[in-house]
Amino acid sequence: MQNLQMKSIVSCSELSTDTEATIKALKDHPAVAGWFMADEPSMKDLDKIAAKMKRFQQIDKKGICYVNFLSIDTSEKQLGASFNVYLEKATRTLPLQMLSSTFYPIVLNKGAKERTVNGLWYKNLEVFSAKAKELRIPLWTLVLSSSHPLGEGGYPEPTLADLRLQLYTNLAYGSQLMQFFTYTTPPDNLTYKAPIAPDGSKNATYYRLAQANAEVQKLSGVFVGAKMLNVWHTGKSIPAGTKRLVLPKNFEVLKTSDIGATVSLLQNGSRYYLMIVNHSPLKTLPLEIKATAEVQEVSKEARLLPVDWTTSKTYTLEAGDMRLFSWTK
Repeated sequence: MQNLQMKSIVSCSELSTDTEATIKALKDHPAVAGWFMADEPSMKDLDKIAAKMKRFQQIDKKGICYVNFLSIDTSEKQLGASFNVYLEKATRTLPLQMLSSTFYPIVLNKGAKERTVNGLWYKNLEVFSAKAKELRIPLWTLVLSSSHPLGEGGYPEPTLADLRLQLYTNLAYGSQLMQFFTYTTPPDNLTYKAPIAPDGSKNATYYRLAQANAEVQKLSGVFVGAKMLNVWHTGKSIPAGTKRLVLPKNFEVLKTSDIGATVSLLQNGSRYYLMIVNHSPLKTLPLEIKATAEVQEVSKEARLLPVDWTTSKTYTLEAGDMRLFSWTK
């Protein structure tokens, strides 16, 4: 793993049976990023996890104590309280170094011919991005990279558009780390279909994921360390818990079809960025936009392209895809 310039969030039985010695033995290894604490804890688990985190952080001052929380669409029965009470206690009690929650937005309901996007995804991003900003810790987000059944439907095999939609929308909300669920098909649950099969072979999803990740990596200079200043939405109706677009400074026109888009204002150093992400994983989105002279387009290769803004420009955003513009202070 070290040779691949990768780091691990460590989970092993020795962290429970011989905690201090195990942490001290591993914490300075260059392939160790931190320690797994909990995934989707409920209300009753929080005090115990907080105590565990504090103990680990006393021994290792640098490593990340990883917790991934339940989301806004989780039932009160599973949470053990209302979502607001759960999140308030979780973020008040736990000494968090990052903020993450599970939400897989693209579903194929039983009997449906087309996948749909769970609109509560955007509300969840609104809540968690605001809380991360309040706590001054980075937002981490998830991308569903595997298909599997769930209840009366399930999560379909992700297309390139599905992956782009999740990646770019997460980035629009200021995410600083992407988590993919899951990478390798669990050998004990073959109802999952992940990018890597149990025999180690790569399926079509692997190559789609590689393409989408390569696009994002080329734009790392835009997104790594970026601050999300505001997020709006366009469309005939906007997702619950979000705000309708108010044109930001430097833009005179920004119109889409009824499908709508996520519109994010980001800042990284002396540069501002406006990203427009197509809401749909299925349909193209027409975009009409007009800006002031200093605004440039940013290509997928991270090149700044001049634009003649004497008239409005029209673009077609592919399903799940985005357009990016930039200017300086």
